[in-house]
Amino acid sequence: MVLAFPALLGLLVFNYYPIIQSLLYSFFDLDFTTDWLNAPFIGFQNYATVMASDQFWYTFLFTTGFTVVAVTLDISLGMLFALSTFYVPKGMRGLLRAFIIVPWAIPKVIQASMWRWMLNSDVGPIGDILVRIGLVEEPPLFLAERVLAMGSIVAAYTWKGASIAAFFLMGGLALIPGEVRESAIVDGAGPLRRFFSISLPIVMPTVFVALLYRSQDALRVFDVVYGLTGGGPGTSTDTLSSFAYNAYFRFAQFGRASTYAVVTFILVGAVGTFYISRVRRNFSFRD
Repeated sequence: MVLAFPALLGLLVFNYYPIIQSLLYSFFDLDFTTDWLNAPFIGFQNYATVMASDQFWYTFLFTTGFTVVAVTLDISLGMLFALSTFYVPKGMRGLLRAFIIVPWAIPKVIQASMWRWMLNSDVGPIGDILVRIGLVEEPPLFLAERVLAMGSIVAAYTWKGASIAAFFLMGGLALIPGEVRESAIVDGAGPLRRFFSISLPIVMPTVFVALLYRSQDALRVFDVVYGLTGGGPGTSTDTLSSFAYNAYFRFAQFGRASTYAVVTFILVGAVGTFYISRVRRNFSFRD
């Protein structure tokens, strides 16, 4: 117990205290102040205001849509990347795996800055390449047009997310016994048949873990949005986390911002609970 105390203290201070503080703040009228002891208690009024806000529901729908698209791309591309490492000469596998994992190692803020430069319509290389090959007459305004900005966020997020998913899936695929693959080949099973009938069923627990992690991460995405578009143009690419950040730090609506944070926390928790409840009967835990 003594050895575990520092870890428990860290969890209480850095994980549970902010959650409790946000929940507490959400029940008070805290515009331009965090002195909740002297602020009016308004109960669930902040929640009613949030639920009646068109901007909140737009942000909620955008965050949900972003999560579905980004996680689908993360898992699909991650699986392709992971599979590719098993179909190259053994001497190249380590190099390919290191290359795949590089985006995961780059901090999110640096990643956003890098993509912001690449997508810049004046000096960015992506727009310049599109002009040079004749697809467009002038560089697109990737970060200034609503649809392009949404696509840019998905692309930047997936670039890193697919790397993380591949990291999980490479471990799962490595656990498949070589004898199983060899038996399938002897029986005449093609690559697709081997994947869907052997590899995928065996690696499904790993897919579930990757899906759960990436879904919860996408629902609370902030770094990429803040660093790439800042929620713009306008508020068209605001996510729940960036929406809460703006309310807290830009408009000093501490009570309402805490409500946004609590709603995001509930949503992320609900997604995790749903995933676990759907697959719990297929898992057994060691005593």
